[in-house]
Amino acid sequence: MLHLLNAVRAFEVAARLGSVRKAAEELHVTSGAVSRHIKNLEDEFGIELFERGNRSMRLTPQAAAFAATVTEAFASMTRGAEHLRAASSQSTIMITAPDTFMLRWLVPRLQSLERALGGISVRLTTWTREINPADRSIDVYVGVGPLLDIAGMTVTAVAPETFGPVVSPLLLRGRQVTPELLWSLPRLDIRWPPDMWTNWAREAGIHLPPRETIWYDALSFSVQAAEAGLGVAIGPGPAITDALDHGRLVAPLGMVTRDGSWFLAWRNDRSSRTMHLVRRWFQQQMALDKSLGQPEPQRQKP
Repeated sequence: MLHLLNAVRAFEVAARLGSVRKAAEELHVTSGAVSRHIKNLEDEFGIELFERGNRSMRLTPQAAAFAATVTEAFASMTRGAEHLRAASSQSTIMITAPDTFMLRWLVPRLQSLERALGGISVRLTTWTREINPADRSIDVYVGVGPLLDIAGMTVTAVAPETFGPVVSPLLLRGRQVTPELLWSLPRLDIRWPPDMWTNWAREAGIHLPPRETIWYDALSFSVQAAEAGLGVAIGPGPAITDALDHGRLVAPLGMVTRDGSWFLAWRNDRSSRTMHLVRRWFQQQMALDKSLGQPEPQRQKP
């Protein structure tokens, strides 16, 4: 079993880095050892995991899905080990959140959160998958959308979900701000989550004229491009609130409140005192934001 686990680990690192040599460097073994592990895994499964070229190696479709699964599994085990080390003193909690929310809203406020927790340190990790109640390495999930009903977990709203078009004030200087002006500027969009512009236009009741779009792979990129004056982006509330406060962005048409919430979720066996402190801090901080408002009630499942 250990031999198989070592082979899976070697495959995961090689798949993540796209290189046997780089995998060997990370694992502190030889390239030959990594190659043997991958070959043993292919023999075990009876399929090829990589399409090998002269100077490249590319995952097969089946292997790509497997790689995503094992990468998340190893990340969960790492978080679990860290959580176990801190469990005796309960001096650390792990919070997971969407990457853009974490980078643009939570990280700048991290010291404030730790002060509110009275010395408990906070570790952060990003997530894009469904909430997993069985993953005991995560203490608090930050999510957005409809409030979920999850057995054994408390889910509580901390702010409404809002979004709207944002643009650098440098692009508007000396010009009368109208929807027509905004639609004449380059439109910045992302591939995931999809349809942000279409959803905003529908929910705002605005006809959106066709326009050539500049595409980005992540929301954080499109918002950063808007700050740099490259065009108009759709910004969710927490992703742009600091930029609005500091004048790096403006929201000329305001923000649309959606039928959803920013919420926290945690297992019911977590410390009620600590979770109360976390919830209260999020509610207080988000109530201060221009682009957000007051939270709604919470749900708890037995």
